[in-house]
Amino acid sequence: MKPQSVIVGETQIRILPTVKGLVSESEIVEDEINSFKPDLVALSIGPEEVKGTREWDGEPYDMSGWDEVYGLSLRKLLGDNSVRLPPPSFSTAIKISDSKNIEVVGIDMDEESFTEAYTTNITFWNTMARGRLEKRMVKKGIAGSTPEEISINMERSIREIGGFAKLEEQRVSTMAENIGSYSDKDRVLAVIEIPNVDSLVKLLKES
Repeated sequence: MKPQSVIVGETQIRILPTVKGLVSESEIVEDEINSFKPDLVALSIGPEEVKGTREWDGEPYDMSGWDEVYGLSLRKLLGDNSVRLPPPSFSTAIKISDSKNIEVVGIDMDEESFTEAYTTNITFWNTMARGRLEKRMVKKGIAGSTPEEISINMERSIREIGGFAKLEEQRVSTMAENIGSYSDKDRVLAVIEIPNVDSLVKLLKES
């Protein structure tokens, strides 16, 4: 997907879709920061994740089963060196922004809010359904002939489980509200995981 621009008040928000973990996204993000020259870079991760990514010590990440399935599907398509954690689009955004003294913020839910939303929306049966889905994905992989399709198809499968769909809706709503709180900025670059781009753009246009 190509970048999209949305005007909210007097702020130009440029939405840059990203495929989580894809190494080739690093150069795209750097080019976008250099060309767009944002006053603020907003990432679709929580505030704690921005801090953790900035301070990452190089030790291996603890990955969920979903992360492993997702990574294997991308590697099968693009090769072993195509995927890395922390996600290059986010780590590069932080690195380049820090070097240019551009503020970086995480616009997703913080840990406390996410835990509350998860507890409210996700039932025991939702968790069981997701576990069964994960097992099927381990055997079959995630369908898709492009990285974008793999990312979208994985999220679409998860969101077929009602509680997880509600959780993702709340996450996107939080992102839209948080971006809107930076109305004092002229240009905001938002690096957003591709499955949430369309719904976030819709909410911003309605705001």
